[in-house]
Amino acid sequence: MSIPDLRTSRLILRPWTLEDARALFSILHEEDILQYFPNPAPLPLDKVQNYISHQLRHWQEHGYGHWAVTLREKDEVLGWCGLEYLPELNETEVAYLLSKNTWGKGFATEAARAALRFGFNNTGLEAIIGLVHPENRASIRVLEKCGLTLASRITLWGLEMCRYRIERTDHYIHVANSLGNLESFLGG
Repeated sequence: MSIPDLRTSRLILRPWTLEDARALFSILHEEDILQYFPNPAPLPLDKVQNYISHQLRHWQEHGYGHWAVTLREKDEVLGWCGLEYLPELNETEVAYLLSKNTWGKGFATEAARAALRFGFNNTGLEAIIGLVHPENRASIRVLEKCGLTLASRITLWGLEMCRYRIERTDHYIHVANSLGNLESFLGG
């Protein structure tokens, strides 16, 4: 399967290459970037390479996965965003992690919206979830801006999380309502 590029007003979500491992390794070693993840320890380079290989296999198996997120004007990896099938829940999650120097600029929202559009328009998914630590206000806000609503609280991978959810029809309604404020819809 060929992995498509997704283009937004400011970003390109593109397939991973193993050459991206060093850039992602650097991002994962930014102070406290993984503080809300089940394992907050930064990954060694070989594990980052394994993550990229896993995502390429995930695309082959499920028809979706994570993309490398870059700026449109230059191919510098800012982090990742995409969809991941979670066998523990039998659901698909929209997820993202971007370098701290991009925070507060609406990039996570812009990338997550593109991933959700792809999930609903290209893969036939009927619902997509987002898992977030209850104290991660910024990530909760991204999910809410994308139209996901709190569905439940769960414990998964030893961590209490809020499980947000959006169904396909609600996504289309959210997009239609957002078109009334196109600037907000495109950029966050």
